[in-house]
Amino acid sequence: MEVDPRQALLACAGDPRADIAEGALWLAAEDCAEVDVGGALRAIDTLAADLGERLDGARGSEAISVIHALLRERVGLRRSGGGDPRAHYLHLVLQRGAGIPISCAVLWMAVGRRAGLSVEGIGLPGHFGVRVDGVLAEPADGEVLDEPAAQRLVAAATGSDPGALQPAWLLPATARLMLARMSRNLRGCYSSLERWDMAVRAADRCVALFPEEPTERRDRGLLLWRTGHNGAALADLRHYLDTAPPDAADRGAVEDVAGRLRAALN
Repeated sequence: MEVDPRQALLACAGDPRADIAEGALWLAAEDCAEVDVGGALRAIDTLAADLGERLDGARGSEAISVIHALLRERVGLRRSGGGDPRAHYLHLVLQRGAGIPISCAVLWMAVGRRAGLSVEGIGLPGHFGVRVDGVLAEPADGEVLDEPAAQRLVAAATGSDPGALQPAWLLPATARLMLARMSRNLRGCYSSLERWDMAVRAADRCVALFPEEPTERRDRGLLLWRTGHNGAALADLRHYLDTAPPDAADRGAVEDVAGRLRAALN
């Protein structure tokens, strides 16, 4: 029986024991017809078996060095800019080696966990890291991050000095949070490329993952408006205006768009 990628994605998002790689591959399968989820998972299993042989008891920063060396050697893993959609999809990261930090992090987590390591995804503002046996690292280049190095990464990504790292930033990211962040990244990427159909699809995934979050409905509504789906756009923007805080900074702008949509539909 053919598997529905969206339903498989949501099942992974709702399972605390889910394999984040499987969730990321179902995300890719929704956008890319060529994805072989089973084949990609077998490739990850092979990488993990190789890692297990190389670790020789290494943990923490030593394990980080081993993972980085393996993935650089076997996959060619390296940082890519977010403007190329291919850098966002796990199956293409496995094929090409080029990935944005969160895509690289998914691969680290999948390979490391299969080899018996504790590997967590860490959603820093503007950047995504991994924590291996309690040691923070940058997954694209394998750099071990002490607090000053992590602060510099956040500052470079956000354009402002973050000061001390906030404890909430260092909490392990759930599969749901990671899949939503990947979808938001794709929404932004495809919007920049003016590939509006793909941007809407990514926005729709965000709503499916966080249906109670008003801003996801707002962002999907604005994209639907851009693509001429005025009725659906108005429904999303009405939902946002009904559920967002009364003092939301963008309330006036959203009300203006909703008013134009109502006029167009009358």
